[in-house]
Amino acid sequence: MFRLRLFQCLLLITASLLTAGCASFENIDSRITPPTVIEKVPLPTPPAELATRDFYIKMEMLISKDGTVRHVVLTRSTGDAEWDSAAVQRIMMWKFSPALLDNKPIQMRIIQTARVVSSQPVVMDLSEIIVGTYAEADSAYRLIREGKDFDSTASMFRSSVPGMPSGHLGEVDIHRFQSEIQDELLALKQGEFTHPLPLGSYFAIFKRH
Repeated sequence: MFRLRLFQCLLLITASLLTAGCASFENIDSRITPPTVIEKVPLPTPPAELATRDFYIKMEMLISKDGTVRHVVLTRSTGDAEWDSAAVQRIMMWKFSPALLDNKPIQMRIIQTARVVSSQPVVMDLSEIIVGTYAEADSAYRLIREGKDFDSTASMFRSSVPGMPSGHLGEVDIHRFQSEIQDELLALKQGEFTHPLPLGSYFAIFKRH
């Protein structure tokens, strides 16, 4: 197992999720691609004494080979043990693209410091195709551009990235995705779909219903 100190200027959205941000890596092997958070679930509403201001948390996370979070510890507490515990349970449900060593998934421990702010949710009815390579994404994109049903195409590529959602997601808060993907989704009209978008080490195509 590799250990990586990851410092990111990220936002944890209290009404929703973690946004993408900048990162720097110290003394990392050039053969390693660090894990990237790709989907999040809402954090709990903070207690009144925290909700009126931005605050920071620091967390140590163990990301498994399949991108799931195996362990979370808040190393910088908010001072509210109940909220901290609830936040850890939500963070355990986040999804990452796993760290890669020579393009092979590895387990990795990371450390993140994040600022928690308030945000209004932005809900859209979406479908999603997630694949492991750009070639697969391009193939799926060509099919739907030629008129093949989006969800049927998602089913064709479902086994490409086991454990990741594919097909109709329903109504979701788009803050669960990286900020670059949020921008693409905001530009969609109903019935439109995106071109293939980087999602960590994966690729995704989204359709707005």
